[in-house]
Amino acid sequence: MITAMRAPEDLMKRYPLKTGTAMFCGTLAVQGEIAPAEVFEMEIEDPVLGRKLSHSYIVQALPIIS
Repeated sequence: MITAMRAPEDLMKRYPLKTGTAMFCGTLAVQGEIAPAEVFEMEIEDPVLGRKLSHSYIVQALPIIS
């Protein structure tokens, strides 16, 4: 549940970051099925300086072995 996640300010107090470091959250709990995508794309925007950082990669889903 997203409300159970720690606030970024709390995490940064617990785990101080060096300048230029980024922190990403992990997988959130979901209801139902998680389906893989073929491509992952992300973008971070700095509205003050008017800059964007974009990244993408192709996903290869591994087979489920039971």
